[in-house]
Amino acid sequence: MRLTCLTLSAAVGLAALSGCTGSIDEGTPMGASGSAPSAGTSSPPAGSGVGGAGPQSPGGGATNPGGGTASSGAGATGAPVGGTTAGAPPTDCNTPQTATSKRLVRLSFNQITNSIGGLFDAMLGNKVAADNQVVDAEHRTFPPLQNPREGNSVTDATWKTIDAMAQAAGQYVFDNFGTVTSCGAMPTDDCAQTYLNTLAQKAYRRPLTDGEKARLTALYTSLKSESGATINEAVQHVVYAIVQAPQFVYRTEFGADAATAGTLTPYEVASTLAYFLTDTLPDAELLGAAAANQLSDAAQLGAHVDRILKTPSAQKNLHGAMMSYFAYPDLENIVIQDPEFTDGIRNSMYHEGELFLQNVLWGGGKLSELLLSRKAYVNASLASLYGVPFPAPGTTLDADMFGPVDLPANRAGLVTQVAFLTTRSRPDSTSVVGRGLLIKSAFLCTDTPAPPESITGAIEEAERMLAGASERQKSDYRTTTSPCSVCHLGFDAYGLTLDTYDVIGRYRSMDAQGRAIDTSVTLPKQVGGAMAKDAVGMAEALVASGAFSKCMGTNLLNYALADVSAGAATLDSCAVDEVQKSFAATDQSFAALVKAVATSTAFVNRSQGAVQ
Repeated sequence: MRLTCLTLSAAVGLAALSGCTGSIDEGTPMGASGSAPSAGTSSPPAGSGVGGAGPQSPGGGATNPGGGTASSGAGATGAPVGGTTAGAPPTDCNTPQTATSKRLVRLSFNQITNSIGGLFDAMLGNKVAADNQVVDAEHRTFPPLQNPREGNSVTDATWKTIDAMAQAAGQYVFDNFGTVTSCGAMPTDDCAQTYLNTLAQKAYRRPLTDGEKARLTALYTSLKSESGATINEAVQHVVYAIVQAPQFVYRTEFGADAATAGTLTPYEVASTLAYFLTDTLPDAELLGAAAANQLSDAAQLGAHVDRILKTPSAQKNLHGAMMSYFAYPDLENIVIQDPEFTDGIRNSMYHEGELFLQNVLWGGGKLSELLLSRKAYVNASLASLYGVPFPAPGTTLDADMFGPVDLPANRAGLVTQVAFLTTRSRPDSTSVVGRGLLIKSAFLCTDTPAPPESITGAIEEAERMLAGASERQKSDYRTTTSPCSVCHLGFDAYGLTLDTYDVIGRYRSMDAQGRAIDTSVTLPKQVGGAMAKDAVGMAEALVASGAFSKCMGTNLLNYALADVSAGAATLDSCAVDEVQKSFAATDQSFAALVKAVATSTAFVNRSQGAVQ
């Protein structure tokens, strides 16, 4: 029999499991609706549902509709606003720390499609992502979450996408029934229901409750008895319901009691860690540790972090997150009016970023190498931009003809990388303001509010008056004239140190009008107020002050917690201070910072949740 609709009782059973009136852990009703798939067909009917666009990352980048948290309230991405600085570490911190409350966390679309790949087949996950225009790991926002003002809402666009993903999963099982279920060409009810229970437990990332088992059985039975479905068709519909269910689409952070502060359950810890490190389901080892209650202390968690960070899935996920964080995807749409900025150069800049991050993040060096490394990974075209010989004697080039080179004395790390400099240039000129703001945001975790409309006229008048001035003269005006000085004192200095690099990052000593460029500055108090003669000195100050590692720790903690709410961890929070102290006692690599976050008390503890 080919199903084209469900009887009323079967539809009610499907709704109860999938989330129309569903629950998580038998207790938290969720509100959203979707339509049932037509059995044995590949074209899903329209569903209903919505998603918010993700916030821009501290370094810019694409947005990603979908995921979100149940934490309420508007807020930034965990970065303090305006002139907030790293400040002195808190003196009244008590353990355990918390950085967010008990809550539900909706999986991002990336996490849903990755999880579908883990449940069924990696190729299916990739196809579902492509069919629903889910961006890849490098194009997510950082954190890859929806606008915090929309919180945990599920509106029409989100639910339509989730519905389509669930239907694709059900269709895949129907089309590949014997192989996927291991029930063969002549399946039995017992085999089918065993498969569904096993699938649901893996999808929900924890053992099923008795009530969930009963609902799965009731839905399967009603589909057959009341709708006349075959075993294959009934399984298809129940698979659709499982993937659409709130137990799959959301993960809980309730602990033993959502209304009181405390630790997460072992299975909640396993899911939180898995989605932080790999953006997909917890693996068998994590689930086994959860079952044995062996995720309760830092040593136990740390062992799993060490293990998982060696896997391709973790390195791909975190590498992609850092690519987005440092705004490399902005290269794809940047407009630069320079004849040397061809599509080939654009692509080469992007690939240099991939190679640079891959080597720094996973090469065993210190996190500070992101700003201090004297190595670049380039092809002949980029070597010309950097002014270095290529290839270096004895160098082995990769398949794309890229290889390592040593940078000249005027270059160091990300801040002088041609990709970084290009993404914060105007089409026909450099931008002291744009580059300074990016340093302040991406490396120091302090955002700057847009100027109020009331001073728009004054800004336009200043631009006309200073049209022929040098960048130094313009900055001197901005940092000494009220009300501009209030904000520009906090970031212009960073941009001035980068003014010796032109619109696509070539080094120069003179500006376009032939005036000598002076890059010496007194840096803001946020990085110690030291003098810096150039971009290299500025990068060294970012590292020496501790502000850079503290910013990275703050953002990685919020990324791990999937939190962009007003209650997210801030630079001066006890939770961040704990991470920093732990990190300081390590080899200070990127992997060590990730581990410091994952083994912090804030990672597994939550404050009291709001019960409605």
